Amino acid sequence: MKNEIKKIDRDYVVLRVTDWKQRLDHLFSDISDWSKNVKEDIEIKQYDIPQAREELMSKFDVEPMTINSLVLSDTDSRASFIPLGLWVIGSNGRVNISTKKHQYILFDLGDDNTSPLWTLVNPTHRKERISFNKEALTKIIKDEELFE
Repeated sequence: MKNEIKKIDRDYVVLRVTDWKQRLDHLFSDISDWSKNVKEDIEIKQYDIPQAREELMSKFDVEPMTINSLVLSDTDSRASFIPLGLWVIGSNGRVNISTKKHQYILFDLGDDNTSPLWTLVNPTHRKERISFNKEALTKIIKDEELFE
């Protein structure tokens, strides 16, 4: 199998930044839909935040976009999903997840130009990973331990 060398230029960076925003929007839409089945009284709020100005964006003079963050809350729990960055070594983007009791890292381990492969990582034991799905989200919303 031949490795393809990617030309990194301004157009490529703009394409990647736009794709990152679309993947986040799709992820947060899925999370919103799934969470409605976990708790009826859950409140779902999206907040606009400025995208971090990452190194390649600065190098090619690409302005950061406004991206969404997501907060799920009710009287007992709160879960925040905050995008940290697109260019993270070994992944295709990172979202930090915080609850009252736990912290998690959500990486897209999919390759460029493929469907996202959202994977939860234990921040204290980075080799512990599980797929991000409805079951994992349910544990996050209920503030239960994902990695035992």
